[in-house]
Amino acid sequence: MRRFRDNVMPAAVMTVLLAVVFVSCQNRAEMRHVRDMTVGDVDPAAIADGDYPGEFTYDKFTYVVMTTIQRGRISSIDVLTCRNNRHARKAQAVIGSIIEAQTTNVDAITGATTTSKALMKAVENSLADAPRR
Repeated sequence: MRRFRDNVMPAAVMTVLLAVVFVSCQNRAEMRHVRDMTVGDVDPAAIADGDYPGEFTYDKFTYVVMTTIQRGRISSIDVLTCRNNRHARKAQAVIGSIIEAQTTNVDAITGATTTSKALMKAVENSLADAPRR
């Protein structure tokens, strides 16, 4: 039994530590990718009135929005699925910025950049394939 503990246990602990480091590095790379991604500029005046669902997946979580276009303007954006943490709650302020600016290409919320970008991309995706006027 002592031989097992002396030989196998350190190897098992090392394997777990390496797995944690590997997953952490993957998450950081994905986070960097989301922070650096470009969000397109969608013109709501060119889109037919209606409600359009959109989503964006980041870090095994899918953000879901419903964007409403009325008279060629973004009239509302409902966040249907979002994480429930302080960064996500803070990032939801980007929705007001999108409605005010009438574009998906707005500044991310400081301190919640990655989640802001995920929400912006979900809104962009909701309008990307929407029927045109």
